[in-house]
Amino acid sequence: MIMPYLSFYGDCEEAFKLYQKAFNGQQPNLARYSDAPSSSYPDMDKEQLNKIMHGFVMLTESGGVSGADAIWPVDKGSAINIHVYCDSVDTAQYAFDILAEEGESISRLERNPAPHDSSVSGMVKDKYGFTWVLSAQIA
Repeated sequence: MIMPYLSFYGDCEEAFKLYQKAFNGQQPNLARYSDAPSSSYPDMDKEQLNKIMHGFVMLTESGGVSGADAIWPVDKGSAINIHVYCDSVDTAQYAFDILAEEGESISRLERNPAPHDSSVSGMVKDKYGFTWVLSAQIA
């Protein structure tokens, strides 16, 4: 399994809960910096120690995303797009609508051109700056 690793600015837990809701996924698995031995991050204050050191959330049976609240400099979002093949058009639309809240619709779910015209795809940027490509087969 390949799982994209996303870096956040302190809102990793919030983002993973949104992603779990959008895809009806599993509960996020989260480890905080405070879970590490105290010698690992001696200069962190209590607020920083409560942030996510590593986490993942399974969005489908075979895939999800992992990530952390970065303690290193990162640009918001990235050049990576997350592509999710949904079980149905309704599932894709549901996820799209949730991710678009406080985000940005790039292209709504539309029928793909030939030779992929038996499916739909759309793109949405979530409020954390990550772009999602959602696809589904037309029933």
